[in-house]
Amino acid sequence: MKTLLAALLCAALPSITFAADRPEGLAAAEAVAKAAFGTDCDMNGMTEVPMAEPDGEGFGHSVYRFSYRASYQSATDPEIEAELYQLFCGSGAYNVRHAFVLKVSDTESPKLVSFATPDLDYAYTDDEMGRLKAEPKVRGYRATGLLVNATYDAEKRIITSHTAWRGIGDAWDSGTWTFINGDFVLTRFEVDPTYGEQDPAVPESYVVYEAGK
Repeated sequence: MKTLLAALLCAALPSITFAADRPEGLAAAEAVAKAAFGTDCDMNGMTEVPMAEPDGEGFGHSVYRFSYRASYQSATDPEIEAELYQLFCGSGAYNVRHAFVLKVSDTESPKLVSFATPDLDYAYTDDEMGRLKAEPKVRGYRATGLLVNATYDAEKRIITSHTAWRGIGDAWDSGTWTFINGDFVLTRFEVDPTYGEQDPAVPESYVVYEAGK
């Protein structure tokens, strides 16, 4: 009974490729990212990037496999099979850059995943940039294909990023994108644009976008 239960649980979980396994589509996904970003995705000059280890620090590629049914499909249509490639593009002193490439069974070529991010308007009250004159305002949205310190939750199909604006991480931004109907959709974005010790008179951070609000 325990063996059967374990088998059923394993079958229900998304498939993740780690370590020495190098999927057939990995080279094509790398080519898409390198063509799009050039030196911004030079993969730290490595000729062959290793596959990421579980609980690693992002210095490697990961591949996630799952299936879904799009809104235009009927209940009897077969599910679409998807492969999501999280690609290590490079690293600096305290941030790691990732690109994501998606290959689905109903198209021939892998595509670069683009992520909507808010373009913010704000101003500081002081030269030390420790306090804002007013809360940040969203003046529009941009699309980016590179995320910083990104992680993927295979259970929830959610990608998150967390960008440290400098090494000590006192100023930062963080985004959340959820897989919906074949694309990753921005569902939350939070930012702390102030530097130095936290001022108790101002918020620690600002949620500038949250889906449904």
